[in-house]
Amino acid sequence: MSQESQSRTPTDSPTAFFALTFVLAAPFYILNALAYLEILGGPGMGPVYIALLTITPIASASLLTLRRRGRKGLKQLLRKIFDLGRIGNCRWYGAIVLLPLLISLLSLGGILLSGARLPPAMLPLAALPVVLPFFFVLAAAEETGWMGHAFEPMEARYGALRAALLLGVIWAIWHLPFFVLMMPGAIVFSAQVVTLVSTRVLIVWAYNNAGKSVFASILFHAMTNALMLTLPNTTTIGTLGPAISSGLVLSAAVVVTLLWGPQTLTRYRLAR
Repeated sequence: MSQESQSRTPTDSPTAFFALTFVLAAPFYILNALAYLEILGGPGMGPVYIALLTITPIASASLLTLRRRGRKGLKQLLRKIFDLGRIGNCRWYGAIVLLPLLISLLSLGGILLSGARLPPAMLPLAALPVVLPFFFVLAAAEETGWMGHAFEPMEARYGALRAALLLGVIWAIWHLPFFVLMMPGAIVFSAQVVTLVSTRVLIVWAYNNAGKSVFASILFHAMTNALMLTLPNTTTIGTLGPAISSGLVLSAAVVVTLLWGPQTLTRYRLAR
């Protein structure tokens, strides 16, 4: 048993973490709704409130950890952000970076084959090295809570896939107050929910295979978001774009589950 596992106590149930995270998120839900309704600010404030929302998982995890295990436990939690030493095989860096890129390129290819026109990217792809650190900071604020604090007790109880799906659903619900206002229809809304749940499965797959590295989950999350700015964003193309994108992410989640097994997502079935 690892030192980290031994330091856990029976009170480490993720329920308190989820409850506190939603409580801390409530002000940002309200501010975003007021901005969308142009009562306080305008819809342009949405991205600001989304960025502030990302602070709530790490804030919740930090408060609970500090209360239960003191400053030493809090330092252990925050050190997970850069736990690169857990990634024993460097090929997982390639998988973490290339899989989101592959899904994005296939989405673009699907749009082109449909005959639809691609929107211009907000930033050139050459800007990715500049954009990625910004999204890494936002992803670190999320994943320190989701994966660094909540996931391990969930996986111990439910297994990797079931825990990933449950966490993915909670992650999607955490976004819902923003989606209700931002998404233009039921199809786009549903596609985004499917994308989030499926992405969580892929993040767990990367996390488990990279030695349970929170850094790996942060990098995967950050890469996924950064590509939405540096490549044409297919999720903005009517209902077709979100449908294609969510279908590809879902397919990737199904493939890794079939190949690596649902219990741990680490037992590659085609290995010798």
